Amino acid sequence: MNATLQASAELSLPALLRRIAALSAIAGYVEVIGFMDVGGIYPGIMTGNTVQLGLTLAKAQWERFGTIGFAVGMFFIGGILSSLIKRHLRWPPMELMLMAALLLVASAIRLYTPWRIGIELPLLAIAMAMQGETLSRFGGVSLQTIVVTNNMVKFSDALVGRYLSRPGSTPSTAKIPELKEVLMPGLAWLTYSIGAGAGATAASLFRLPLLVPAVMLAFLVGDLAWTRRGSTRTAS
Repeated sequence: MNATLQASAELSLPALLRRIAALSAIAGYVEVIGFMDVGGIYPGIMTGNTVQLGLTLAKAQWERFGTIGFAVGMFFIGGILSSLIKRHLRWPPMELMLMAALLLVASAIRLYTPWRIGIELPLLAIAMAMQGETLSRFGGVSLQTIVVTNNMVKFSDALVGRYLSRPGSTPSTAKIPELKEVLMPGLAWLTYSIGAGAGATAASLFRLPLLVPAVMLAFLVGDLAWTRRGSTRTAS
């Protein structure tokens, strides 16, 4: 294991929670703005979009079917592009800066309503795919900050395993979840919801609400860079 990865695994719990909270809040914030801007289509929640895709197909609502299919396709293409970019970056978290740049462009594009579906929607879909590709492990725990369903399942399972199981009710070989395994998915779920509420509020109050997550991403990259620098010094 190289020094950077080892340092990541050894981060303090507050540092891990800070990063998870920031990324989850960003995801919820961007998601709700995209959802409102393009008439009920998610830029990053492909489960919801796929359900709507099947529903519109069954009802022969071809115009909406095409729009939803466009969103799904853009997210998929965004995932491919993100994976290619990440594999060629010397430091993969820099992809979050590319995501911030996309949000800045989308922030200007959304001011012109006719461009929201054709340009803003794919920009947000690609940005969300980038976030999902860049960071998905925190201190050895696998989490996706752009969706909440899996985090809810992880949270409930870890909660039961750590606090609600009776002694002797599980095999002796079963591992009792660590505190971070309870707190991290629970916080991801909570802050995603808070971010969504903040995004809805900001969209009604400000002309350029997507500037907020772009700035948050810049600070997060700075936080990651500071940790990397410290781990490099420790390793040397």
